[in-house]
Amino acid sequence: MTDTSGNGALKTSGYTDVGKRKHNEDAFLIDRELGLYVVADGVGGHHSGEVASALTIEVIQREVAAGKDLDTAIQAANQAVIEGVSSGKGKAGMATTVVALKLSGTRFEVAWIGDSRAYLWDGKLALLTRDHSFVEMQLAAGRITQEEARVHPRRHVIMQAIGLQMEGRLNVGHNSGELGEGNSLLLCSDGVTDPLDSEQLSHLLGRDTALEQTCNNLVETALQCGGKDNATAVVLAYHRDADKDLAPGSAREVVWVYNPDTGEYEGLPDTTPEINLEETQVMRVSPSSAKPEEAHDSGGHAGGIGWQYIWGVAIVGTALGLALVYALG
Repeated sequence: MTDTSGNGALKTSGYTDVGKRKHNEDAFLIDRELGLYVVADGVGGHHSGEVASALTIEVIQREVAAGKDLDTAIQAANQAVIEGVSSGKGKAGMATTVVALKLSGTRFEVAWIGDSRAYLWDGKLALLTRDHSFVEMQLAAGRITQEEARVHPRRHVIMQAIGLQMEGRLNVGHNSGELGEGNSLLLCSDGVTDPLDSEQLSHLLGRDTALEQTCNNLVETALQCGGKDNATAVVLAYHRDADKDLAPGSAREVVWVYNPDTGEYEGLPDTTPEINLEETQVMRVSPSSAKPEEAHDSGGHAGGIGWQYIWGVAIVGTALGLALVYALG
């Protein structure tokens, strides 16, 4: 899909694959009219994670269309998922991660919860987000290395998810930056980043291929490299030359199970998947405090981006043995 304006052109593409799972709990949104791009990774397996991800995207889109910022939209999505359980739209325990990007001209803002990620590629790869995860906390404390993090037994444990924060506000992560000529942005679920390291991501984003092919390659390569989870990627590429081989496309592309015309969630699975500890899990521990943290680059570079990151400090210790752990899809 292509978006053109007086000062440049933005081409976008999104792709999702069920992977080795029985059904797809990922969802993504491309809304060029709003300049809004979202990836949500549903959590819960038999707890209707696909409903949580779909509902989250619906609410974020609605809130941003009403002029709300990303933080406010994500807080509203959290409340909507919680209320969705009592209204019969899903099941208790359903939740989702999310990464959302708002683009105004060439200026972008990113907000996220959980371990869905955003990257900037400008010849080098920069990680724009920092996972709300147990492993990321260990990295920040200097207790483990990047290499150890990739194989850590608790690498799929996240500390925050939309739908499980019953009281108070979610500690939403924030970042912002500017798109330059030839730059690309990637939003993706952990089904892409678990199997692929930074070098592989950089190689795929830097190849001279059509954007749709780049997006598909990210997902397919993740699966070929052993990925088992649902895998989703949304890629944006900016060129000032509006005539640079950009094919026309529709203004909106939404992939989810929710049908806004009927107001119903369609295609929900009848199966009840078994809990798989290789999938993402949520550790239900409440943040005791929150403070801005310096960005962690994961092998990339800041590229002049102004970091604003809000991190919820979780009490782990004995909570590791006592916390309720939910299997995510």
